[in-house]
Amino acid sequence: MNVIIRNVGPQAGMEAILNQPVGHPPEGVTPNLVHPPNKATLAYSVVITSFFSVTIFTWIRILVKWYIVRKLHLEDYLLPFAWAATIGHLVPAFIVYDFAPIIHTWDLTMRDFSKLLLYFRIAAIFYNISVLLIKLAMLIQVFRIFVPRGSRSKTFWVVQTLIYTNIFFYVSCIFTQIFTCHPIQKAWKPWIREGSCLNFQATAMATAVFNLVSDLSILFLTQKVILEIQLTKKERIRLTVVFCAGLIPCAFSSLCLYYNKLEMHSTDIVYDSSLMGLACYAEIASGMFVLFLPVLPKFFSFIKENPMFPSPRHGSRTEIMETTDKRGRSWNHISYSEAGTRVEIEKVETKKGELGMHTRSGSGGDCG
Repeated sequence: MNVIIRNVGPQAGMEAILNQPVGHPPEGVTPNLVHPPNKATLAYSVVITSFFSVTIFTWIRILVKWYIVRKLHLEDYLLPFAWAATIGHLVPAFIVYDFAPIIHTWDLTMRDFSKLLLYFRIAAIFYNISVLLIKLAMLIQVFRIFVPRGSRSKTFWVVQTLIYTNIFFYVSCIFTQIFTCHPIQKAWKPWIREGSCLNFQATAMATAVFNLVSDLSILFLTQKVILEIQLTKKERIRLTVVFCAGLIPCAFSSLCLYYNKLEMHSTDIVYDSSLMGLACYAEIASGMFVLFLPVLPKFFSFIKENPMFPSPRHGSRTEIMETTDKRGRSWNHISYSEAGTRVEIEKVETKKGELGMHTRSGSGGDCG
């Protein structure tokens, strides 16, 4: 980030530098370093909403898969780590909003700006970790549902390529953000004359572009596969709705890209980067929503069959659970066909009485 360190005179000490405004205000505007105008309500509303949304989406999915579906898949084990990384992304926001709740650059002292840069760097690292884990969970879910076990189809290679490309890119970004400057503390102490820094804004811009491209790639891949496999009309519509929810993260990724571009040429970098942060919080929450959506029908079905205050006609809890188990898994796991006739996927009984998925060639995998 480029900041303005004013000439405070040869005899001026570090205290004078730390107490000066970060940037020059527009003509006719006086810096307000004590009680600056802000958008604290908007800032806290977005962060708190994101926190509760991510928490609800993550843990309801895990509880549904563990308690109702009775089976966790690989992507489910990634979600607690993605949730923890998201918390690591949100906590710095609460700290920063205590002294800079979306304010203008000229209303912030260099002392507080240094703290903002440090927390911004920490948040960016956790952001990349959470985005990587969420996208890996999405891609593993797509792989499990649409790639039959043992298959080496085009879908297999596309998903594999996307998985390893995302891992390589985001891990590289994390290391770049940690070691952007030499010495490292120069990243949040811009008045240090010695050393050098990479262009952090260029790295952020590259991340925003890659986010959008990878989101669109996952969306187009799933829609293409849904159109190619033979499903009933009802199943096709349901799957399309679930995976089209990926448009929401794409929208917020586009917003992050817009504010990144705006920030690169901004004279009010503190304000614009704060707005970009809000878009990034919403992007992660929407990604968790996409992973939560497939278990939503099963969740509502369970709530309907297991009311909090059941009447006698609902039967005992044991009977309800046995009925739930016998019916198999929800449609979004492609574990059974409601119409009972499918060309590519057929219903078979497993030893436990549950329903699995197999292709007619016998190379299918369990997608329950």
